[in-house]
Amino acid sequence: MANNRILLMREKMTFMVNALVNNLKAANYTVEEVNLDIKNIVLYEDEVDIFILFADAEIIEKQNTLVYLKDLCVEKSKLMVLIGSKEEIDEVNSIIPPHLLADTIERPLDMNTFIEKLDNLMNEKEIEERKKSILLVDDDASYIQLLHEWLKAEYRVGMAKSGMQAITWLARNNVDLILLDYEMPVTSGLQVFEMLKSEPFSKDIPVMFLTSKKDKESILKVMALKPAGYMLKDINKGQLLANLSKYFIKQEYNKLDKKG
Repeated sequence: MANNRILLMREKMTFMVNALVNNLKAANYTVEEVNLDIKNIVLYEDEVDIFILFADAEIIEKQNTLVYLKDLCVEKSKLMVLIGSKEEIDEVNSIIPPHLLADTIERPLDMNTFIEKLDNLMNEKEIEERKKSILLVDDDASYIQLLHEWLKAEYRVGMAKSGMQAITWLARNNVDLILLDYEMPVTSGLQVFEMLKSEPFSKDIPVMFLTSKKDKESILKVMALKPAGYMLKDINKGQLLANLSKYFIKQEYNKLDKKG
């Protein structure tokens, strides 16, 4: 477990924090410690496996940081564990909803139980990383969140609300498929598609369009771009999962066929 890295976010160095760090290191975790400032978190956010937020009485004063951490949980599916008193946990949950957190632990800590929970989370993370990864690109916040809820059990899911967000995300993350809204108002799906194909880190990633237009002319325009496929936006959860499963099975078959 020597390569498992944890980012411990705390505002003060206390006896409890020191004890926590020592126990984590004794369990062969690599621990990075930072204050609750966004500029510090950014330095490690792509390098660590689990985030631990150690809350104290002043936690609510760090609202901007908490909002940033919430976005990390939503957009990058980061595993975050919250430690605090009942009151501090309630303060954090007013900004980061409980369902976005990997675990919530009320003080005082039982260190053995805590380490066991972390070990279980690491095992789940390893399983999660074997899943296919999908990036959703859509300016409709409610729709993209719905798709995220539908897909998160079967896939690792990233989200971007614009073409530039997608490019920024892909510069730092690998993905197996992009689901792209064709009818975004500011930068169209066509323009985003062209942006993706012009960047060396995203040009070979398959793109599947999502469209609300069912007429033949619109579908022909979409398919003229030669995407990996398209799906109508009124598709239900079962159909979406079935279509994606068929797509990835076909991809694996094609890889085996080429090897043969």
